[in-house]
Amino acid sequence: MSKDEKIIELFFARAEEAIAHAQEAYGALCQSVVRRILPDQRDVEECVNDMYLRIWNAIPPERPSSLCAYMARVARNLALDRYSYNSASQRNSALTAAFEELEPWLPAHVGDPDSTAENLYFRHVLNDFLRAQSSEARRFFLRRYWYGETCREIAESSQVSEAKVRTSLFRMRERLRSALEKEGFDYE
Repeated sequence: MSKDEKIIELFFARAEEAIAHAQEAYGALCQSVVRRILPDQRDVEECVNDMYLRIWNAIPPERPSSLCAYMARVARNLALDRYSYNSASQRNSALTAAFEELEPWLPAHVGDPDSTAENLYFRHVLNDFLRAQSSEARRFFLRRYWYGETCREIAESSQVSEAKVRTSLFRMRERLRSALEKEGFDYE
């Protein structure tokens, strides 16, 4: 039985040590994900604590195939909600810049709550698109648009030039737009 399965079984048994084991296994990762989005340490701590409450309430009935990815997603979503709340009138983070950079390449209506089916299809097409990319290009894309890292941070940790990261991201955005247009997504 894997570490994730053991922890999930503790959640299903409603054993309080499930939180401690989850924190030990993935707490640092979740803090890192939230810290990339929120600059205030108090907000980071609050989001991470809220994440543990959310997973406690969600498991069961949820049984994530990857506890690590599940916790990171919940933490990221909570951090994005807090970020939106905190910066309703401010627009200055690296994550905002990354979203603004990607926005012209996204089809109209994606993210619109009234078009749930289209959002699900978009997610499917995006995942297929990312799987078809080289591991390096996919890593750059995710680090920029999921984690909100700057091109400089990506370049330094990948030991490549910043120009290579920017070029790779630009080409991926162009390929993404072509793939989305091919799948029938419209741009207004």
